[in-house]
Amino acid sequence: MSESAPLSVKRLLEQIKARLEPAFAAVCVVGEVSNFRGSGRHWYFTLKEEGASLSCAVWAGQQRFLQHRPADGQRVVLKGSLNLYVAGGTLTLAVTHCEPAGVGDLQARLRQLEADLRAQGLFDRPKRPLPRFPKRLGIVAALGGAALRDVLEVTARRAPGIDLLIAPAAAQGERCVPETLLALQEIQDPYWHCDALLLVRGGGSLEDLWAFNDPDLVRAVAECRIPVITGVGHEIDTTLVDLAADRRAATPSQAAELATPDREALGADLRRRVEALAAKTAWRLRGLETTLNLLTDHGLQRADPLASAAARFAALSQRLALAHPSRGLDGAAARMALLRHRLARAGSLAAGELDLPRVREAQRRLGPAILRALQQRDHRLAVQAERLQGLDPTGPLSRGFVLALGPDGKPVTRALALPPGAALRLRWRDGERKATLD
Repeated sequence: MSESAPLSVKRLLEQIKARLEPAFAAVCVVGEVSNFRGSGRHWYFTLKEEGASLSCAVWAGQQRFLQHRPADGQRVVLKGSLNLYVAGGTLTLAVTHCEPAGVGDLQARLRQLEADLRAQGLFDRPKRPLPRFPKRLGIVAALGGAALRDVLEVTARRAPGIDLLIAPAAAQGERCVPETLLALQEIQDPYWHCDALLLVRGGGSLEDLWAFNDPDLVRAVAECRIPVITGVGHEIDTTLVDLAADRRAATPSQAAELATPDREALGADLRRRVEALAAKTAWRLRGLETTLNLLTDHGLQRADPLASAAARFAALSQRLALAHPSRGLDGAAARMALLRHRLARAGSLAAGELDLPRVREAQRRLGPAILRALQQRDHRLAVQAERLQGLDPTGPLSRGFVLALGPDGKPVTRALALPPGAALRLRWRDGERKATLD
């Protein structure tokens, strides 16, 4: 090949691979583990230090030989070989040995910050309860991010009637802390009437989430006027703002679930309560209907079971009021009081001997009128008593009838109601005798 002829990308990488891999077939390197991913068959992570990083991998067949499993924030010593992946042009350290070399710098700083802020009492304050039915929620998140999208989807599904006030803020970098502080200060202003605040961000490495460990931001969350729910990172990520918040959610979606009531669950509970109330009301109305029918005169028509409950109740109440004997007595008493009042007034207005005969005549007619009214009421009461006596179930016994009672003590009204050999109790007017069906 001539010196001026260019190499293809694949050829160049193959030449680098042939010269690089033998020279670094057994290399030892120290650094801090970041962005560890171990959910599949292989483990992948980044070994970094200030200003440099290296991709690392632990293949599935090598994992059981490692004395230590790497984790984010740990400072480790790795042994392995460098592999150049020609198809992707990436350089990877295939790890064959791992041992801890001390806690990583960021992890050590995080623990020191947590100790200092805990000493100030920011994590030990009483947690405020979340509103059960909020009207407006404030959301601090990056515009266009997955965290804000998840929160909007969950709130739209669970509680579409809640107002959402979004205060945008950078999710990482130098702008994250000042913009988040400004958003927190604005949302908790009483002018906006927010009932709770959601501080959310998607997952990331410890470096990506480092802004949410800032002491000023942690202090602002702890001193917020309204309850704060944080959903920063994934379930395994825990920042200092999570410790200062009133409620910590594993993900932004769970933060939205904690802040909103479930429309479907509330609807199911409401339907259950309505059904229970309707059943109790129907049971009560049936009992009142039975009571009114028992108190109603035997000759009057019973309540129509096909009518509505309200109509049946009104009709039975009216019939009972009209049939009650005390109604006539009350009317007679009212008329008698009125006549007495008129008589007293006529007596007080009478002047001279010409009015005295009229007064005496009125007194003479008043007595018989009252007596006749009382006799009419007594007659009606006697008729009602005779009708009630006709409804007495023991009345036919005095005329020679016999009442057959089954084993349960209830009257036997049909010939085939009991099988042959069943025990009966026969009741006459003067006593009872036992019998057996043939």
